[in-house]
Amino acid sequence: MPDPLRLSGFVLIAGVLILAALLHLRFGASPLGWHVVWQALTAWSPDDAAHNIVTEMRLPRLYSAMAVGAALGLAGALMQGVTGNPLADPGLLGVNSGAAFFVVAGLLVLPGGTLAMVPWLAFAGAITAAAVVILNSGSTAAPARLILSGVMVGALFSALTTSILLLDQQGLETLRRWLVGSLAFETSGMRRMVLPFLALAAGIAILNIPGLNLYRLGEQSAGLMGLNVRRFRLTSLLAVVLLAGSSVAIAGPIGFVGLVAPHLARLVFGPDFRLLVPASPLIGAVLLVLGDIVARVVVRPLELNTGIVTAIIGAPVFIFLVLQRVK
Repeated sequence: MPDPLRLSGFVLIAGVLILAALLHLRFGASPLGWHVVWQALTAWSPDDAAHNIVTEMRLPRLYSAMAVGAALGLAGALMQGVTGNPLADPGLLGVNSGAAFFVVAGLLVLPGGTLAMVPWLAFAGAITAAAVVILNSGSTAAPARLILSGVMVGALFSALTTSILLLDQQGLETLRRWLVGSLAFETSGMRRMVLPFLALAAGIAILNIPGLNLYRLGEQSAGLMGLNVRRFRLTSLLAVVLLAGSSVAIAGPIGFVGLVAPHLARLVFGPDFRLLVPASPLIGAVLLVLGDIVARVVVRPLELNTGIVTAIIGAPVFIFLVLQRVK
């Protein structure tokens, strides 16, 4: 693909993201006019209730949707590149479930649990889940075994999470929406807490772009061409853990975005990770912003959890991808 076409692809995705962001600010439990959204962004008045809806409620939620979608998209691209498995993503490999379990266990079981602990608990759970999956899948990390290990680990941590919450009905009522994946909570403070980790993960991903392209040739060939395979895998896994843990800390476990975003990026840009690494988070942000719009308007004035919407859309896509792989 010529460079101008590649550039036009990024311009198109950026344009779609801007349009999705504007739609996100306009639509919700009560739709607002375009002029109201524009005035709230350019000439905000603290005495105007509609302006406060845009700036105090919808804008922070938009930031969270973009951050989580970008993190999941990049995590999916890295995981698919490292495992050589196009069906891999943090949700399908149990990383999100592990992070969610550690958050719930920490907040409801450990004494003195506070929101400041959430990122660290999420990172610990993501690391634990990833380690169990990798150890159980063996040294070859065959795609089928990796997926089966991820499903097993995800089911195990989900069951443990449910067991803990059944012992604390008040905790269940407080956390049940978060556990399905929700952007309905004010998470500005949490976003600020995880921002350094997101930046670190993005830096690791950029540094590992040459390794991701070499690894496409196979582990042995990549090693012969000078890639330190062990260090490459460990640093890439660290980036995935930071991305998945941060997304869970902000919005709970949201699935399928990390699976679909890299595939859409490949359709536009091909398999070159020099393009996939920047494109996947952009597409992930678009997907989650659009999913959150659907979650807020489909049963208005009530709203669905964003994780439910991504699952309803993502599950058929996953089945299609599996059938394509079987063929």
